[in-house]
This record gives sequence, structure tokens and C-alpha cells, in this order.
Amino acid sequence: MLRIKKIFNNNVVLVIDSKGLERILIGRGVAFGKKIGDIVQKDKIEKIFVVDSPNIADRFVQLIEEVPINRLEMVTLIVKNAEIELSKNFDENTYIGLADHINYAVNRFRNGETISNALLLEIKKFYPKEYAAGLHALETISYYEGIDLNEDEAGFIAFHFINGSLGNDTTQTLLTAEMLQKVVLIVEDCLGIEMDEESLNYLRFITHLKFFIQRVIINEPRKEAVPEMFEQVVQFYPKATECVSVIINYLQDKLHCQIYPEEEMYLILHIQRLIK
Repeated sequence: MLRIKKIFNNNVVLVIDSKGLERILIGRGVAFGKKIGDIVQKDKIEKIFVVDSPNIADRFVQLIEEVPINRLEMVTLIVKNAEIELSKNFDENTYIGLADHINYAVNRFRNGETISNALLLEIKKFYPKEYAAGLHALETISYYEGIDLNEDEAGFIAFHFINGSLGNDTTQTLLTAEMLQKVVLIVEDCLGIEMDEESLNYLRFITHLKFFIQRVIINEPRKEAVPEMFEQVVQFYPKATECVSVIINYLQDKLHCQIYPEEEMYLILHIQRLIK
């Protein structure tokens, strides 16, 4: 039983369940004709979010004020479709982040502004399922908004699905942060440099490394043939290759995993960008 505690508008309400937990409900007309204390009809509910921190309700209020309700409904559909496609359940943080991003992306497009996704190739290569879900999201946006966003936006949307799939595991987050810090120290020591944390190449390297670590932690299987370019990359970039070998030894020991040549090649290329 879900009893209304606060009505944001006809389509979004804050309720209390039978256990006393607060939840945000989204659904067309879910609060139409209702008042505080009334019971919500379950057939009107499209999405439910648990309010597990004090600022979640406030963030929804801000979202409702900034994003048109028809766009929120579109994002609800996008999230529901992605959950089915990826066999995942996304929390309120993913929904809020995605709604905010899509609203911004649509407005940017209509203002003639575009942003390139520097990590698009990595996303397409290492997260094909999330990228495909991003492309399907673009189809939904095209249908409801009458605009055709480019594949860079599919990559940005895929980011939200990737992060949402990883959840908010504190242990995982701390382990990832520890390893990222160690790898940065290894690179700076091997190359005798201090990394520019504001540079695009640094961002690419850290993001690629972060995704790789998280893939291993969630036990995503990866085993691919040696790429044709691998030997050439090793030959052309000996300094970067030497640095990566130290990184690989550390990661394999820390994560008890095997890093395959394709992943090693990408790490070498990222390190080479840092050298340049």
C-alpha cells in the first residue's frame, strides 16, 4: 500500500509504503484527483524510486522544475527499455542524471550546439550492449522530440547505463580509487613526469582504466584474439610498453585476473598519448 505524502505534480508524487519507507513514483496521472493521504493506484505507476537519502526528494523537485513532464515521461520509457535490454535495474541517481543530460542534449541540439564524445570509440568497443541501448534511446528521442541526435550522444547516454549498472558499492568504489591512484603513481614514476589532470589525454586514460577495473570487478568475461596491430604498437612505443608491463603486473596481482593483448595494446596507446 502506497500512501501519498507529497504531490509534486499530477505525474510525480512522494509516498510512504507499508514499511514506512519513502518512495518517489512517476506515472502519467498518478496523482490526478488525489490529495495527501490517499492511496495510489498501482496501474498508474511507471517507475518507483526508493528515497534513501535526504537530498533525493530535493533533487527530484529540482528536476521537475527544470525538465518538462513530457520529457520526464520519455526518459522513464528509455530507462525501462534499457533495464529490459541490459537486464539491469537502475536507481534514482541514474534516472536523475539521465533526465538532466537528455534534457540538456535536446536543448543544445535545438540551439545548434554539438559536443563531441572523446571516449566514443572506447565505449563502442568495450561496452557494445550499453552503446546499443544508447542508440535505441536516440530512436525514442527521435520519435518523441522529432530530432536526430548523433552517435556521440548515444555514447554519453551509454555512460549513464554503464555507471548505473555498477551501482553504488562502496567497497568497489574504494578499491577502484585505490588502484587508479597506484597506477597514476606507476606511470609518473616510469615516465618521470607529473600528469596534467586537466588534459584530455589524462581524462581518456583514467576513464579507460576505470572502466577496465570495474569490468574485472563485476566479473565481465573478456577473451579476445591478439589484434594485428599489437606487435607494431609494442615495437613503435617501447617506453610506453615497458610502463604498461608494470601496470599489468600490478593489476593482475591486485585483481587476480588476466589482461589480454587487446587491453594491453589500448593501455600502451593511452600511455603514449601521455608521453606526447
